[in-house]
Amino acid sequence: MTIGFLVSDIANITGGVNAVIEHAWGLQRLGHRVRVVVLGQLPAQPPTWHPKLTNLALVSVDEAITERFDVLFATWWQTFFELWRFESRIYGYFNQSLESRFHPELRLKFLNRLTYSLPLLFLTEAKWLEQFIRLMQPKAEVVRVQNGLSEEFFPRVGKPSSRHSPLRVLVEGPWGFPFKGLAEAFEILDRAHTDVALEVGWLTSHSGGTHPVVGGAPVKIFERVPISKVHQVFREYDVLLKLSRVEGVFGPPLEMFSQGGTAICSAVTGSDEYMVHGQNCLLIDRLNEKRAGRYLALLGENSKYLDQLCRGAVETARQAPDWSTSTGLLNAALAKLVANHFDNSTLRPALKALAMARFGCFSAEPTPEPSGWLGRFLEQWRSSSV
Repeated sequence: MTIGFLVSDIANITGGVNAVIEHAWGLQRLGHRVRVVVLGQLPAQPPTWHPKLTNLALVSVDEAITERFDVLFATWWQTFFELWRFESRIYGYFNQSLESRFHPELRLKFLNRLTYSLPLLFLTEAKWLEQFIRLMQPKAEVVRVQNGLSEEFFPRVGKPSSRHSPLRVLVEGPWGFPFKGLAEAFEILDRAHTDVALEVGWLTSHSGGTHPVVGGAPVKIFERVPISKVHQVFREYDVLLKLSRVEGVFGPPLEMFSQGGTAICSAVTGSDEYMVHGQNCLLIDRLNEKRAGRYLALLGENSKYLDQLCRGAVETARQAPDWSTSTGLLNAALAKLVANHFDNSTLRPALKALAMARFGCFSAEPTPEPSGWLGRFLEQWRSSSV
């Protein structure tokens, strides 16, 4: 088959794009003709942050519109509105989170909800998202495939390394996205250092020029680290502190587990996929974020408990599927759809109509209230906070 993935940006490091790359590369290895369609500026050379990009075909929109795809996936909610431009037998959406929660603006939340208004082929990695999609679009084909853990980039350790004081804590995430909880994490660490000796690092794709300080000492920053070297950063630390408010499925905690560490994380959507409080990590809810400071003190004082959590984390990572297994499941699901002659190409005019609806919503200027079915949809949804 000819399989395409629409991406808005390939140059910057994100967990969502990493999942796209892994599936694209895996499907290509299985014999499919794979195209990663870059909606933005096509880079002159493949970005170096992910080695597998050098073996994938990155194509422009102008090139892709001359293709006929068997399966074409949108991979970020805004790319959904570009699907209509391309000819495909099956239109799909690789949905990795409820992305309306990334935006406070009502018009963007509304647009995001439109991405669930047609019976596309939905691919997701999370049980909670599968349930949500089936609720929003009962007639859609929904395939859930658990994300893999790369054996190549995150070689799993057999047992945790020995722990010592000070407690080594790693914060992860890009600056500039409030829902990532980075400012709160550094604030908690700054308060906690009076109760426990800490050594703090920050793994980020974008620091925004920010230089956090904990206990008067600058945080060690690891910025734009190639994925092939990220595991080396994880191995330098005992605990990953991650206070995100929005996730599809946490990826970095599992990667931390694979390198012998544990995590203190927010209990958000997707965390229940593999995180178990008191067994491989410590979880907190948003109303009790300050409890993270007490957990840091506990782990700093009780090395046996820290080791227990780390051993549980290593075992969790050992049981996680690798990417070849995950992509094999996706391949089998696609093969089954093709064998059953699944075809939703008739949705192309509707996809185009929805794409036209977005322009007024993206504008900051006042726009006429939508009428007809669009107006009724908006009226029913307007009171939703997510």
